[in-house]
Amino acid sequence: MLQTFEAVQTVWREGRATFGAAPRQLVFGQTYEDPRIELRAFPPKSRVFCIAGAGFTAHALAAAGHRVTAVDINAAQLDYARVLNDGDPPRAGVAERVLAAGRRWGALCGWTREKLEAFVNLESCSEQVTYWDRELDTPMWRASADTLLAPWLLRLCYRGPFVAALPPGFGARIRRRLRRGWASHGNRSNPFAALLMLGKPIGCAHAPALPIRFVCADAAEFLEGCAPGSFDAFALSNLGDGSSREYLRRLAVAMKRATSPDAAVVWRSFAEPPSEMIANSIGGGIVNCAAADRSLLWGVVGACRVRDLRDGGLPCCIC
Repeated sequence: MLQTFEAVQTVWREGRATFGAAPRQLVFGQTYEDPRIELRAFPPKSRVFCIAGAGFTAHALAAAGHRVTAVDINAAQLDYARVLNDGDPPRAGVAERVLAAGRRWGALCGWTREKLEAFVNLESCSEQVTYWDRELDTPMWRASADTLLAPWLLRLCYRGPFVAALPPGFGARIRRRLRRGWASHGNRSNPFAALLMLGKPIGCAHAPALPIRFVCADAAEFLEGCAPGSFDAFALSNLGDGSSREYLRRLAVAMKRATSPDAAVVWRSFAEPPSEMIANSIGGGIVNCAAADRSLLWGVVGACRVRDLRDGGLPCCIC
């Protein structure tokens, strides 16, 4: 009965939530999340529950001295995160192949390799915005991005619950988020700029200070089995995107049980932030740090304390 409940409630099981990936297929070879957000939000030497994904966030946290438990429901994804942490080079997953196809489409819109190389080597935000507006944000690119990110086309690659959770006008929203990023972060010192525009992979810079514990499990089920007070912080990626309200409620209850009210929580969502979220630095209440995330794609990068979680689950996650 529990297995059936999980299969219905969380769409991330075995990689099938996104890209229509086959069971046990590697979905993400890279992590499209800036770990600086978590590093800023979490107290030093925290015991961190982290969604494993490609493993880069878990690695960055462990390298900073946190004691990390990396959990993922997709066994292939977890195995990849483990070997990457052991020093293996990154490799492409389904997400990277989809992005590569998008870059090939971009070439048809005039995005030559020379233009992209010049762009990612800029460091002045004002120059980046000027270059973007003049050379890259063309009418053909805007029309192509809006078409490629339209729900009817996304459903050819993504599973239904995930696509249904995306906000209206997703293509235009992603374009605005990219421009916001060019205006906020220097490309030359931002590895996510080269990752998105050129497909240049980000590697794990150095060995973590502490070993990472890897666990293949559903997030809520795992936390339900943990002793009270097991964790000081939670890095949840965008687990809430496409998950049901029932699952998010279950997850929030399990988190509150497994930690103290002061524990820090960071999560992401492709949603637009609702009015009650404050775009601000981390320091109290529920804040949206999306503009500070150098990976450029998110509408919500939420940060709060466990005590701020609503009874219905994570605030501002689309479900």
